[in-house]
Amino acid sequence: MDSIALLEEFEQQFATVTAEITSKTCLLTSREGADKRSLIEDVEKLKEEAKELLERMDLEVRDMQPQKREKYSSRMKSYHVELQRLEAEYNRSKSRISEESIRAELMEGGLAGLSTGEEQRQSLLDNTVTLERTSGRLTHGQKIALETEQIGAQILNDLNSQRQTINRARERLRETDSDLDQSSRILNTMLRRVLQNRFILYAVVVTVAIVIVIAIYVSMTRN
Repeated sequence: MDSIALLEEFEQQFATVTAEITSKTCLLTSREGADKRSLIEDVEKLKEEAKELLERMDLEVRDMQPQKREKYSSRMKSYHVELQRLEAEYNRSKSRISEESIRAELMEGGLAGLSTGEEQRQSLLDNTVTLERTSGRLTHGQKIALETEQIGAQILNDLNSQRQTINRARERLRETDSDLDQSSRILNTMLRRVLQNRFILYAVVVTVAIVIVIAIYVSMTRN
């Protein structure tokens, strides 16, 4: 199994584990005694399982090629943030349990304000609000991850476009160098021809001068 397929399997497992953490965290305030302790133990185990999955996913991402690694690194950041948020929510629920225990003791001592049925309804309302808030945050985290992925893809496209521009500039530079070399050869050839023509002209002038001198000399000799 390649890294991407294995990573996708880990992502599915992570989604299942975090969903269970959310569900059991919401049930904490509505359970008592052994049930509550059992839920706390389950959540602690699920937290460790989620952390282990993140570590394995981090290892798979580090072994990927640079282009794919950048894409999945943004996802990993959102997963770490989501687990931290779930841990914070779980800790708040445990703190709320302690506060409710104290309030229950006061109510048993004669300072009660709400009946048992009203407490259960209030607890159900609190759990519903917590679940809605958790769902909203998860949706927001997924939106951020998608936006980050889109930004990364845009950056890669820009880099690819810039690389193509640089390659075209290099090709044009090579063509310019080739044209300059050809122009230089043409100029050298023209210069050699000019020098040859000048030498021929000088030779013709000298020859004509010699002929004229000879003609003058012969003419004077006859006279």
